[in-house]
Amino acid sequence: MISPLLLNIALHGLEEAAGVRYLTGSHAGEVRGGSPALTRYADDLVVCCHSRQRAEQVKARLAAWLAPRGLAFNEAKTRIVHLSEGFDFLGFSLRRYRNGKLLIKPSATAIKRLRKRLAGEFRALRGANAAAVLATIVPITRGWCAYYKTVVSSRVFHGLDDYLWKLTYKWACWIHPNKPKRWTVNRYYRKFSKFRNDKWVFGNPETGAYLPKPSWTPIVRHTLVKGGASPDDPALAAYWERRRQKVKPPLDPSVVRLLSRQDGRCSLCREHLLTPDQQPQSPEGWERWFLQVTRKAITAGYLTLHGRPAAGNDDRTHLVHATCQRRQQPARQRAGGTVVQPST
Repeated sequence: MISPLLLNIALHGLEEAAGVRYLTGSHAGEVRGGSPALTRYADDLVVCCHSRQRAEQVKARLAAWLAPRGLAFNEAKTRIVHLSEGFDFLGFSLRRYRNGKLLIKPSATAIKRLRKRLAGEFRALRGANAAAVLATIVPITRGWCAYYKTVVSSRVFHGLDDYLWKLTYKWACWIHPNKPKRWTVNRYYRKFSKFRNDKWVFGNPETGAYLPKPSWTPIVRHTLVKGGASPDDPALAAYWERRRQKVKPPLDPSVVRLLSRQDGRCSLCREHLLTPDQQPQSPEGWERWFLQVTRKAITAGYLTLHGRPAAGNDDRTHLVHATCQRRQQPARQRAGGTVVQPST
């Protein structure tokens, strides 16, 4: 983590050096007309200009600004292209088409890298059981989809559905070489999710766990951050808290609905069920988030699906901490197996 931090310190003031100018007053944060627009993430940056000549001038100015700091452009990765040709940035492909529409999609390099990794993981999982396959593959696919769900990814997600089906089917046939294909299909593919009318979902028949399809990930457009807003500004704590509350974690729809209904809090102790940290900024970050937070929270029993008697004959399922549930067990046993819990 120290490398991006040092680069953010060293490259502070890069926008001013590029000649970016912003409006003030009611339009504060908007780029002035004719001014270049610069976007930077650590040491990766893109500068949008109105002409090639202006782009070359900005590049020369930035090269002169970087030189005293001991930095220089990587010429092998630096290009000046027209927006109609498109370019890749942080795993995304940005391109303006003939109809004037700008589309942001997962880059071809990122898709190829994911497919190569999935193929390698399935080869390494030959001889393992379905539980091991799900434990390895689910965080990868969910993390990748969580990163790209804010852009034009529907077609890419459907393509990953087909690719994952081929990989899981090939794995299942390798595991059971002497079984008929129909037996293999009936064992590992069925309607695992009660919220999806899809009978071709790969899963573990013993536990009911399954591999969510990438196409099930809803596309939710990213909301731009206010200009100059920093997560480290104490005065904007409420603003960043509202933004974090709008981000749906890459969980099953049923769990997300329960979290939303409970405002993300345990119905017993009223504390947060998941730590509301700032959302990850890469597919690998989402994957680590899923492994370190969600896996511990749900699979290891930190969150527990728990039913309680409600008004009338309606039994409502809600999420509680496993520790809170264990504290309730002695009281439940004394009360004959029933404990009335506070409503959410």
